[in-house]
Amino acid sequence: MFSLEPYRGDLKNRDGWVDPEGNFYACPYEDHWRFADEMCRKNRYRLLSRFLFNLDAEYTLEVNGWVKISLGRVHYHREKPMTKKQVDFLFDYFLANGKSMKEFNRLMAQRYTA
Repeated sequence: MFSLEPYRGDLKNRDGWVDPEGNFYACPYEDHWRFADEMCRKNRYRLLSRFLFNLDAEYTLEVNGWVKISLGRVHYHREKPMTKKQVDFLFDYFLANGKSMKEFNRLMAQRYTA
């Protein structure tokens, strides 16, 4: 299960979403789409229809500036740059999960060149 309130615990091996304000919302890997659907309702985002199989809500969150962390990988809408608060959160997330700064720097380079 997941909460629609920001998560304030240990970040190790956590999946979830990061809003544009840098708040992290933990949810299990298999519940990203359920969380996205509920958060779209809560924020009254109009679902953007692009995909099949319940991915419209995930796409809608990404277009609205949310960043998804799934199995330790970062996903975001390439045309919507991450905010400084999201970047700061991701730096802490990478450290908490023992990821290399080289990997973080690669993500940041993609952020500006994609």
